[in-house]
Amino acid sequence: MESELKINRISKVDFLQLNEEDVTFITNPGRMGDEDGSTFIIIKDNEYICYRVSGWMFGNRSDENYISISDMLKQFPKWQDAWDNGSNPNYDGKYVYINMGFGNGLSVDKSIYEMFKPYLDEEAEFIKRERKLEEVDSACYFNAWKKAANKMINNL
Repeated sequence: MESELKINRISKVDFLQLNEEDVTFITNPGRMGDEDGSTFIIIKDNEYICYRVSGWMFGNRSDENYISISDMLKQFPKWQDAWDNGSNPNYDGKYVYINMGFGNGLSVDKSIYEMFKPYLDEEAEFIKRERKLEEVDSACYFNAWKKAANKMINNL
């Protein structure tokens, strides 16, 4: 039976201890769908751990555990580089950037991208058929990436 990745909250203290080299997946917000934060998955001691940081628009900035987008960009500069250069076909950084529509994006560590891609394509194709679309569009990836990541992790 397939286990579901649990989305965890993280304290600011623990967040500041993270190493970007452990990040396997990380989303950037857009104008629709997810405009308020980021979801990221790290691998630590051969275990995948999913975190959600949100509240960037309406969060309580006086909360001691508030993590701003500036904090995220400082902690994960290679993610910012992918986000800034994702549409550049010559970009060659830590991540492969996937446009998920309306400004949303997914950065996938290059070391696992080829393993992840078939799962993402399968889930995006399912969404395309379900919505009766002629082709997979970027919004299909927005709705497919978590399930695809979960399936890949469960099949390791």
